[in-house]
Amino acid sequence: MIIVNATFEPKEGKLDEILEKAEPLINASKTHEGNISYNLYKNVQDNSLTFVEQWQSSEALQKHMKTEEFLLFGQETKDLFAKDLEIKIYTAELLTDESAAK
Repeated sequence: MIIVNATFEPKEGKLDEILEKAEPLINASKTHEGNISYNLYKNVQDNSLTFVEQWQSSEALQKHMKTEEFLLFGQETKDLFAKDLEIKIYTAELLTDESAAK
């Protein structure tokens, strides 16, 4: 499994605009082949936003990054970030599942 954490800080007053533009990306990404989960979270302490994504493979992630929704979001929001996007990509192995945790 591939996990992506993409964190960024909106410019002052641009949070709502970013969230509006992120919604179509999130909805479409959840339907992309190889997607396990795709969410956007807001840090309440510093107002940063983080996409947290899970993909079945790096190939699925690469395909996602070439989709119209992904490219459009990048184009439409590039001037709305206070600083550069910080992207961390991890490989992960599931050690437990919900049934094992009970």
